Amino acid sequence: MPEIYTLALVDNRRPAFLPREDAPLLRALNAGELPDGYAPVARLGDPDLLHCVVCRCAGGPGGCFLLEDGSGPLMAVVAESNLAYTLGLGRFGRLVSDARYAADIFENGGDDDEL
Repeated sequence: MPEIYTLALVDNRRPAFLPREDAPLLRALNAGELPDGYAPVARLGDPDLLHCVVCRCAGGPGGCFLLEDGSGPLMAVVAESNLAYTLGLGRFGRLVSDARYAADIFENGGDDDEL
């Protein structure tokens, strides 16, 4: 079952992931659909490993990040402000690229001890 969080700024400076109750968003995730009120703008990462669908809020600031792996949805993170949205872009962009980089090293690593 996917988890849902709000990306918030604690004391207006530290990003934090706070648990969120959002039944319509959870229904959309479980149905494999995009949530109402959000428009997709990018897909980051590798769909077979870990990827993130980036969506903007259709009528205001912020957006959401839908993280999935080859098995389905893992979590949704809602950013309610443009600042939280841009912080989320940086965090999730790096997360999925680091996952792909690590998988490439593992998949392409030889059996010899070359350095």
